[in-house]
Amino acid sequence: MAQTQQQDVILKTDCLAKDYESGFFFARRRVRAVIDLSLEVRRGEVFGFLGPNGAGKTTTLHMLTGISRPSAGAIEIFARPFRCGQVWPLHRIGYVPESTYLPGDMTMTELLSFFARLYGLSRAAVRERISSMFEMVGFVLRERATFVRSLSMGQRRLLDLALALVHDPDLVFFDEPTVYLDPLAVERFRDIVAMLKKKGRTVFLSSHTLPLIERLSDRVAVIARGRLLRVAPAQDFAAEGGLEPVFLQLVKEDA
Repeated sequence: MAQTQQQDVILKTDCLAKDYESGFFFARRRVRAVIDLSLEVRRGEVFGFLGPNGAGKTTTLHMLTGISRPSAGAIEIFARPFRCGQVWPLHRIGYVPESTYLPGDMTMTELLSFFARLYGLSRAAVRERISSMFEMVGFVLRERATFVRSLSMGQRRLLDLALALVHDPDLVFFDEPTVYLDPLAVERFRDIVAMLKKKGRTVFLSSHTLPLIERLSDRVAVIARGRLLRVAPAQDFAAEGGLEPVFLQLVKEDA
């Protein structure tokens, strides 16, 4: 059984850490944003990564996706060591960052097509995936030629989701994915996560929104001030009175 669980680990970190230099000249000091983070994410699960603002969630995602180089520790993805600068796993990864800066002079269709071709999809596959992505996020036919600069922030967020999923990745990272989304769009996002889980994809869901994490996650990791405070199945938190009171207690005790 232990061997099977180990084979099912799709993402692993070992004592991962990230330091930054803060201040100027003689007042400079080293700030540790992530401290000895060790965790495992299993194939096919929705892994909730919960923490208050400034806890180190986005910094962690930047390291896991190769945007930022760790100061210490190791990362394994798909059972292979992964280091910043390597591109071999990127065709199997989707990423919705906390903030995006999309080119305003492209239409939604042009941008999705560009991303799909970057991932090596054929022209026929590109057309099929674009149609599927627009249907998934709820854009109707007449909206698909809209320039990105004309989109609302909520529409841009939905486009972010489509761009992250256009190549049908095995592992998807979401960083505060429901920011700017109205309640109907949040419901659509929940449906998207359920669809990914049904297909056997792995979702790494990072947020400070407790109801979202509590409703969608199979397991939850709580992080504060760069430290991992607890990892447990979602039902364990529910058995202790709910995620919110346990989360608040953990964070207050660590303050």
